[in-house]
Amino acid sequence: MFARKLTPQEYWRASLNMAVAFESGFEYENEREKVREADPKEDLYGAFHQEGEPPVASLVMNKKEVRFDGHTVKMGGVGGVATLPAHRRGGAIRVCMEESLRDLYREGYALSHLYPFSTGYYRQFGFAPAGQSVRWTVKLRDLRGLPEVGGTVRQLFPGDSPAPLLDIYNKMYGDVNFSCLREAFDKDLEGDKPLAAKRWVFVWYGGDGTPRGFLVGTRVKETLHCCPAFPSNDAFLFTDAQALIGLLNFVRTAFIANFEEIQFMVPAHVDLCALLPELSSMDCRPALNGMARAVNVEALLKLCRCQGEGEVLLKVTDGVIPENNGTFRLAFGPGRENQVARTDSAPDVELDVGNLAVLLGGARDAASMALTPDIVVHGNLPALSQVFYRKPCHVLDLF
Repeated sequence: MFARKLTPQEYWRASLNMAVAFESGFEYENEREKVREADPKEDLYGAFHQEGEPPVASLVMNKKEVRFDGHTVKMGGVGGVATLPAHRRGGAIRVCMEESLRDLYREGYALSHLYPFSTGYYRQFGFAPAGQSVRWTVKLRDLRGLPEVGGTVRQLFPGDSPAPLLDIYNKMYGDVNFSCLREAFDKDLEGDKPLAAKRWVFVWYGGDGTPRGFLVGTRVKETLHCCPAFPSNDAFLFTDAQALIGLLNFVRTAFIANFEEIQFMVPAHVDLCALLPELSSMDCRPALNGMARAVNVEALLKLCRCQGEGEVLLKVTDGVIPENNGTFRLAFGPGRENQVARTDSAPDVELDVGNLAVLLGGARDAASMALTPDIVVHGNLPALSQVFYRKPCHVLDLF
């Protein structure tokens, strides 16, 4: 079994694999006739028993740029992982993952991210849980106690510019690690696509006329659904507490006769418990925000934002990309670039590339290492806390 990038003439095979694996529709003749141009923003990989046969498994590697500690780095988002049933548990996805991750390293990528069907399955490829989102479900009647904040709401219709959505996204996620840079917030919200899909887009403007929050919602029974999820990528974004309250007040007054509740999701670092304290009737539940791994350990260590001055020795393991294996000395201090070098000295901590990425990203901190079975801490906890500390860290993109 081996893996390689698919040619555009073979892309329909990946579509076929996904249709079978995800039990979705597939128009055979149309897909056969359609030869896609190679998209510079994604690579498709296939696993083969031998050349000349069709791929028995495939995946899509989405090419992204993401924020990381004040820098922009390249990230590969794994999606469309699909194996034909007759070839499952034969190592097909393993060869696809290994080939695609090694290509990412050769092409200068620093990170990779995915949304797993099983965290245990993807741990074998070096991925670790990358933090949480919090899903809120709020009865509209319980929003009566929110203060009035003024502002105005406009609905986007065909022909209206979607530019405010991207502006709000960039303001909310501008300093959030792992968040993706976007050219548009969502091309499926342009033109008449939202109304055709029975989706509504509302933008909240502050008193100065600045767009500061928006929701994209669909009906799910008696719920106004505003959560990012496959296949309908809804959303609920706000730049500050006033915008959040303005959106919720609008939803209550406009839709209390249409819906019983609203459901929306926020990053785990956005704590709404003080603002929405009626937890007896409101429900907030954590959800995994995917999994991450370092693709280039040395690059991340050079760019990570440390606190104060110090030095740590990190022994890193990577079962897929051998260049990441070894012990790294990280020296840091105010006003100077991080110094990273390999060493034979005894490490302060031993961890894999998944946990390294999650800790550097800020989804977890040094204190969490004691609760992580596959991390071994030998010492130098004060310095480790200067490197591994909580930061806003969240991926909104789905792939």
